[in-house]
Amino acid sequence: MASITVFFVINATLLLLHEIESSFEKEWEILKLPGKITGFLLLHIPIILLLFYGALEIDKQTPMGFIIGAITGIGGIIPFVVHKVVKKVKDRFNHVISDVIIYLNIITGIILAVLSLGQLIK
Repeated sequence: MASITVFFVINATLLLLHEIESSFEKEWEILKLPGKITGFLLLHIPIILLLFYGALEIDKQTPMGFIIGAITGIGGIIPFVVHKVVKKVKDRFNHVISDVIIYLNIITGIILAVLSLGQLIK
């Protein structure tokens, strides 16, 4: 298995773990998203499908896989930006495991984005 595939799987797993926690933390309230839990869950259907499809394509080393890899890598940076910079809420996402997931996600996200973009510009 190529290292880009490994980073994709790790980054996607961390993103999904963050989203599981986001449900617990009622992220739709923090970000003022419409539809409450129903809207939040419906929003995640295309995201999860894209992650599964991306895993297949990146493992095949296709241009589409590298595009989805770059998007997923950037997606790994977003939880840090949202919860640690832009919309830091004192009593939300404040567990040790939350920080571990967010910081590992930004690291793997950057690596995945760089690897994916590198393959696209080859």
